[in-house]
Amino acid sequence: MQIHGSSAAIRTVAGASVTANSARRRAFKSMYAPPGTAAPGNRRRRGGTALPKQPERSLASALPGALSITALCTALAEPAWLRVHGGTCPRQELGVADVLGYIDDKLIADYCINSQSILLLRVIAAFCFLGILCSLTAFLLDVFGPKHPALKITRRYAFAHILTVLQCATVIGFCYWASELILSLQQQHKKYHGSLIYVTFAISFYLVAGAGGASILATAANLLRHYPTEEEEQALELLSEMEESSETYPVDYDIANQFQPPPAYTP
Repeated sequence: MQIHGSSAAIRTVAGASVTANSARRRAFKSMYAPPGTAAPGNRRRRGGTALPKQPERSLASALPGALSITALCTALAEPAWLRVHGGTCPRQELGVADVLGYIDDKLIADYCINSQSILLLRVIAAFCFLGILCSLTAFLLDVFGPKHPALKITRRYAFAHILTVLQCATVIGFCYWASELILSLQQQHKKYHGSLIYVTFAISFYLVAGAGGASILATAANLLRHYPTEEEEQALELLSEMEESSETYPVDYDIANQFQPPPAYTP
């Protein structure tokens, strides 16, 4: 009789433990479940979706990132960076394409560019390549949304987009420096006495400025987005582990045990 009493007590304690676990599980669901979901008393069946997933993808920042990549690639391929007027240079437009690889000797002989301006235009091309690389990295992070901690922090704080903005700002600064050098060179070699000489920016300069503006928008989209706190992420991970773990009880076991009376006492 004592053995039967002990087994009944064990069954009672086990049932109470299972009921308490199910209550805690339903409490977690009610705290983090999105609005409009099922009642917390209904348990999730296998293959269902009961947890609110926080996506790491950000299409709002991926779109400006794609525009930034396109603008930088177009600016690098476009030959018109600076427009020259009033000097002895027969070319009206100069760009980084004139100094990459083979350099035409007529550009130096006609005082279109000198060694300093060649170096600056090559530096501009290098920063454009770096800007394309940073913008492409940011775009891939926004599209795929990796869950690795380092990549997730890099995407959430928009480090790659910020670097793209800095690259674009650097290119704009070097463009201004190159325009001043070319203007000084043209003023030293005027075509006619009293000729009006000026150097202006062409389409590639404005494309780089537009790429920097698009990267600023992508940075704002990432930084202004609401992300769950560390405690919320830990709670969601814990709840996900509880939901995905193998359960040895049938689906309606907890509900049935809530209304099952304890076994009769046997003296």
